[in-house]
Amino acid sequence: MNIKHVTMYASNFDATKQFYLNKFQFPLISEDSDRFTIHVGKTTVTFIEASLNEKPFYHFAFDIPSNQFEEAKEWAKEKVTLSKNQGDDEVYFEGIDANSIYFEDPAGNIVEFICRLSDAKQSTIPFSASSLQKMSEMSIVVKDKLKSVLALHAFSIFERDHKEIAAEGLTFMGARKDASYLLLVNEGRTWFFSNKNAEVFPMEVLLSDGVLVKIDENLELVSSNLG
Repeated sequence: MNIKHVTMYASNFDATKQFYLNKFQFPLISEDSDRFTIHVGKTTVTFIEASLNEKPFYHFAFDIPSNQFEEAKEWAKEKVTLSKNQGDDEVYFEGIDANSIYFEDPAGNIVEFICRLSDAKQSTIPFSASSLQKMSEMSIVVKDKLKSVLALHAFSIFERDHKEIAAEGLTFMGARKDASYLLLVNEGRTWFFSNKNAEVFPMEVLLSDGVLVKIDENLELVSSNLG
């Protein structure tokens, strides 16, 4: 399972567009008056202008080469203010042997760059936006986590390492061998490296096997196979 395409909604739309196209210089695939699509490694991402007075926000993570964490961090610090947690602007996840940094974009999204140190994919090219390999984590905030997990089971998407469903915190859905995950999150959870509480907003995730997972207009998780 890999994340092929993600669609999200963005307030502060013009600033968000300038952020990704000019400040970060992600390749532009297409644009219209109310949306634009960028290329991030193996993943494409579309931002659609949110309705007036709506301020949706999401959490997602991009993979960086396993030998470029410090370089990527310095590159990001030239462009954004890194978020901090208890005074630290980075974190090491022992369970997956990975380092991460976090920052917010103009739409309020919690963006993560994650460096999976055990990954064999390295780079000798100076770090830039083109160095990002893919979106490896997309969080999906849900009202009923158990119901949502079972909906993904129907499409052979299971908990990472077949762990029990966590009542609180994150539930990683996807195989460790792919290092691509849908993170199911209960609404109200405080995001890591942020003081924001998770809220449910419409969005779509298209996976490489043709499975479409989305939060619909009723704020319910639904899945289908586009073939």
